[in-house]
Amino acid sequence: MKRIILLGFTAICLSGCGTRTFTNTERAAIEQLLLSGAVDKALEQLDVPQVAGGKTFIDFANLKCIDIEYVKAAVRARFSQMGALLVAEANDADYIVEIASGAVGTEYKSFIVGIPSLPVPGLPTPTPELALAKSVEQSGIVKLLVFVRSNNGKFINSERYYGKMERDETFILWFRSQPKDDIRKAWEAADERVKAKSSQEDD
Repeated sequence: MKRIILLGFTAICLSGCGTRTFTNTERAAIEQLLLSGAVDKALEQLDVPQVAGGKTFIDFANLKCIDIEYVKAAVRARFSQMGALLVAEANDADYIVEIASGAVGTEYKSFIVGIPSLPVPGLPTPTPELALAKSVEQSGIVKLLVFVRSNNGKFINSERYYGKMERDETFILWFRSQPKDDIRKAWEAADERVKAKSSQEDD
């Protein structure tokens, strides 16, 4: 029995224990990238060809969410890409676009085989986590409603757009794997676009 206990304790010790500093700022970069990436994915689906060449006012009065300034800028950029001529006043517009958020948030899931971190009565810090295996899943999820009408009230388009960014990590003893990392894919794709553009300019 003592040998079994000793072997179990040795296995836990050999599994290693590490602590990641997720953030030194108000919010973690991973969280912000998951959310902004999910916004980008949602807006990639947005296509309203009717607004091309038309004066367009974007109404954000019903948009209430975290990272609201990024969402606003991304929406304006997307409509500009579609050829809309953005105006500052609704009275000057041919088209009115209303934007609202059904969800802009993150989810975090974890599963551990081992001894989780536990609070200790009378002490300010919990016990360290001792994990033989652990999986962590992080997601950023976005739902945006985009309603487009003409200035005289005629219906043009109304759709709900969803975006999701995921990042998973798995640890078994001291081995780490990452089955999914949409954040890394996004910045690698962005780097490739910059390199391709720079190469074209050099030619």
